[in-house]
Amino acid sequence: MFFKNNRSQLQKQYASALMLMLGLSMAAAAAMAQSEETVSSAHAQVRMRYAVLPDAVTFKTTAAGSLEAGASHYPLEAGTWTLRAENLQPARQHFYVFKKSFQPGDEVQRDAFIALWRQRGYTPQIKTLGKRFRTGTGRIIDNRVYWIAIARFDKEADATALAQSMQDDPIRPWIRSERVLPGSCTFTLQGTNTSKPLTLTAPLKIHCTAPIEIMNLSDAYWKSNQRNRLFHGPLEITVGYGRDLEVYGTLAVEEYLRGVVPAEMPASWPLEALKAQAIVARSEIYASMAGKYELEGFDFTIFESCRAYNGVSGHAVQSDAAVAQTKGMALVAQNKYISAVFSSCCGGWTENNDNVWSGPPDPVLRGKSDLRTNSPSISPAQNLRTWLTTAPDAWCAGDSAGYRWQKSYSRSELTEIVNQRHNLGTVLRIEEGARGVSGRLKTLTIVGEKDSITLTGELNIRQAFGGLPSAMVIIETVMNGTSPAVYTFTGGGRGHGVGMCQYGARGMASAGKDFAAIAAHYFPHADLERTME
Repeated sequence: MFFKNNRSQLQKQYASALMLMLGLSMAAAAAMAQSEETVSSAHAQVRMRYAVLPDAVTFKTTAAGSLEAGASHYPLEAGTWTLRAENLQPARQHFYVFKKSFQPGDEVQRDAFIALWRQRGYTPQIKTLGKRFRTGTGRIIDNRVYWIAIARFDKEADATALAQSMQDDPIRPWIRSERVLPGSCTFTLQGTNTSKPLTLTAPLKIHCTAPIEIMNLSDAYWKSNQRNRLFHGPLEITVGYGRDLEVYGTLAVEEYLRGVVPAEMPASWPLEALKAQAIVARSEIYASMAGKYELEGFDFTIFESCRAYNGVSGHAVQSDAAVAQTKGMALVAQNKYISAVFSSCCGGWTENNDNVWSGPPDPVLRGKSDLRTNSPSISPAQNLRTWLTTAPDAWCAGDSAGYRWQKSYSRSELTEIVNQRHNLGTVLRIEEGARGVSGRLKTLTIVGEKDSITLTGELNIRQAFGGLPSAMVIIETVMNGTSPAVYTFTGGGRGHGVGMCQYGARGMASAGKDFAAIAAHYFPHADLERTME
């Protein structure tokens, strides 16, 4: 049963539920706090999904190991092996319709919200995402968030129907799936010195004292290239939702960082820039653990949608030193590890998080100048054309290919690019919309001969034109009579521009700034916390 109430009625119901829960929630919250799990920052581990493969996993070991399937263990010689799957049965999942989230300390309002939806005939549940950490000094840092689900379904279509019925509500719902049972399959193992194939059942684990090389993995989030990667064992192989094979492993945060830092920043860059990269990556890892993939049973993938991770084969001496010399250091604000995001080159001015992604403004992710010498008369907000064509001296100006860039397309070329994603016909004109503090486009309209579309979000805008380096861009049209002939994109920076500018960090390090100064420049409202004694 779906309910629609006017705002006045909703406020009355909410107030009633709030009073009902007020007396009980304080004691309940205290009891919950006593039993809540606290994770040591120094010993935190992440569960990684390394790969999703169609029907076989090929791997190489350089030392003896074993396969674990259920209660059985099978010896494994060094060599190259293939696990080929048959009779795949997908993992089972539930679909939740979430209506609102609450922070620790908001338990009274949270419980009132639950009571309100229970009165309406729903069966709300709390799903806790994020971790509650304890540092080496005994400080508690709480990155948890409570998601309130008002209903759970076995079929995604049913969850979608409920969510769509509430799209006009002041708080729009969202849907997430939760894995409740792993998939199953039968594996046939073939490889080095096998006289006859060995048959095993999923899930199974590969144990080896040396790193395990997985063959033919996707190279990156944006590319279809494939290559081999080395990972520490044990590796777990199971069956996912789509009857694909999934490869998982567990790493300590500091070990994880050894593969993250050189994947996100060249290991040949100045040490202080790499140390700043280690700190912001560590902060973002802590902040994101048990986050968007928690309900699916893991923390992160190896792609840029989380953060790039190249495995053991990606380790480098200089970046290892950066991780070791900043061991346990992370950025904290308002008693939380901050989501210390970063991008390649900000173009001279960083951007507000809420202008790039959905979600409320984050006080530590505010757009700011990256100029070496700040001047109130020089900013993208004053005159974006001047900003882009004069290229003021910024810390990130050393990115010769990305600090300022220009692309031109004929009408037919741009039409072909746009229609790969949006069936608009011949492009007639482009209308620039609202911009963020850095000048990055937040909205843009493309008018075509067949249809028009208004795009929201800098990534959608960049992708519509074949992958622009950034949305800090102005678009000029050269006319041939009354028809557009050439479209020229003049822009600055590479990436979303929120948080730390990596080329800016390099520029600051090259000028003698240390990692603490770099972190303070990009995250002035956060404190550097040592999570280990």
